[in-house]
Amino acid sequence: MNKKIKMLAVDSEEIILKSISRALKSDKSTEFIITTSTTSLDALKQIRENTFDLIILDLALPGMNGIEIFRRIKNIYPEIPIIIMSGFSFSGIHYNLGMDEIAVNETFSKAAGFLLKPFTTDEINTLVKNIVSKDI
Repeated sequence: MNKKIKMLAVDSEEIILKSISRALKSDKSTEFIITTSTTSLDALKQIRENTFDLIILDLALPGMNGIEIFRRIKNIYPEIPIIIMSGFSFSGIHYNLGMDEIAVNETFSKAAGFLLKPFTTDEINTLVKNIVSKDI
């Protein structure tokens, strides 16, 4: 029997959201029901209106950065695993995105995982499977 996983993918780039959907739908052992969002405000709206098993969240978002939205999600639903996604390596995020180093470190310590863009189908599938098998 296939698992059903409801997830939210948040990135300002439609091509990244399509890549996430395509990669996860290639896994035939799990049915991913994927909702996408291109803004932080829409992501928060989706989280208030729906239940998700997993969230993939880009740090560079218009309006509200990924650190702030991560905090807000964790305040509302602390149990939801969140994968942080970025085009910058962990060590360069606070420099390249102008984010506080302490806040970045705190967020990463609470994240379920990290996905560096560009990612491969195998990278995202492996990371998601490891998280899903632990948390859901």
